[in-house]
Amino acid sequence: MQLNLVVDKIISVKRQNKNADTSNWEREIDQVVYKLYGLTETEIIIIEDFK
Repeated sequence: MQLNLVVDKIISVKRQNKNADTSNWEREIDQVVYKLYGLTETEIIIIEDFK
C-alpha cells in the first residue's frame, strides 16, 4: 500500500475512534522509514527498544 494511503487510513480510523488500534499500519510506516534511511537491523532494534 502506498504510504500516503496508509496515513489517510490511520487518520480516518482515528477520527471515527480515537482509541482505535492502528499499530499495524504504524509499523508499516516505520518499515518504510527504516528502509528509506538504510538502517541496519541493529539500528532498528535500538529504535524499537527506545519506543
